[in-house]
Amino acid sequence: MANPARSCRMLGAIALPDASLSALGNDGNHHPYLLAELEEFRLQGGSGQWPYSNQDGWGMSGYHQFESFVEIQTVRSELEAYEDEDYYFHTSNLLAPDQVNVLMGHLRQTSSGADGIENPHPFIYTTPSGDTYSFGHNGDLNKSDLRDLIGDEWLALHPPQTYGSGAWDGAGWSDVVDSELYFLWLVKNIEELQSVPDGILYALTILEAQQPYMAKNFLFSDGQDLYGYRRAITSDIYYYDALDVDNIPAHLSPGNHRTIMSTPPPEGPVSELPWVELPDRTLLIFKANGDTELHTVNPTSVTNAEMHIPGQSNLAHIYPNPFNGNTHISVALEHGGEYSIHILNSRGQEIFSQMHHVGSKGHYEFAWRGQDDRGQALDSGCYFFLLRQDSKTIATGKLLLLK
Repeated sequence: MANPARSCRMLGAIALPDASLSALGNDGNHHPYLLAELEEFRLQGGSGQWPYSNQDGWGMSGYHQFESFVEIQTVRSELEAYEDEDYYFHTSNLLAPDQVNVLMGHLRQTSSGADGIENPHPFIYTTPSGDTYSFGHNGDLNKSDLRDLIGDEWLALHPPQTYGSGAWDGAGWSDVVDSELYFLWLVKNIEELQSVPDGILYALTILEAQQPYMAKNFLFSDGQDLYGYRRAITSDIYYYDALDVDNIPAHLSPGNHRTIMSTPPPEGPVSELPWVELPDRTLLIFKANGDTELHTVNPTSVTNAEMHIPGQSNLAHIYPNPFNGNTHISVALEHGGEYSIHILNSRGQEIFSQMHHVGSKGHYEFAWRGQDDRGQALDSGCYFFLLRQDSKTIATGKLLLLK
């Protein structure tokens, strides 16, 4: 494994189906792999040994099942984890409920926004319907560019924290943390697309086009699934899939959970597990049902201005939308000529295109059957259209395919 940089460290764990992170073994302790990961996480929190330099506090959240609801508990500290005498007291409390599905921890190395505070990671966002998202970030992003992406109108309704230093759009802006803006950008797209994976993939596609060289490693959870994304030249994300039993050394047990870590333990049984380096620009999803998904984020040649589709262009009317089968895009065109319609998936990849000749100015309809260029029916999800004349984009919008 490559030596990690002096930056934030992260830990995420998700129980296997029909298991719990809080389950106790015959010795009365939690699973030894989880204990080793928690101890390695503590050591990385400021022990002073290279590369452990995260001295700006730690935070951790735990999701647990309570009757038919998923609840979250969070602990934050301005102390480095290595020196915090209450570290194991707090982590034990997070593991106290019977059914703990997900743990997410973060060790902070301040690079943007407020310092001298309790670690604000994992950031928490609760939707109007009661779903709770959590997020931790390792990297640096341009806050002003993120603000432009999100838009002040949306941020006014979902203001980032300034930790008592004033309004986020005034005196408090210097204390807004870039990581929280990153999180809010993901949340905005999740809400607009009404899908966690689609929203994250679309948001990442746009952000990679805007800030292609900035580090964007993160962990995210909605209490059901666990997401990890790597965007860094040197790896800061490894994962271990306990369901991949074929690669586990014979003298080791498979474990009861899957793990994502910035830096796995360098010694002991856990170091012998088949850790995999997450490829750059790849989103990993550990699903609650045991499935594992890997999605590559590849911004296309579509320009950033075209890819950022905040809503539907006022030049276009789409009906029906949502649709099942056919949908029609009605557009008022100022000139006749050759027009092309382009359909993109949530990752910004073009999956369908078609040329149309328009004789004169007026209202025209462009139809799409929910198929790709090969005529294959597409899965339910959110798609986007671009209507172009030559290299100029005439209209954009969102299409929601439901089956």
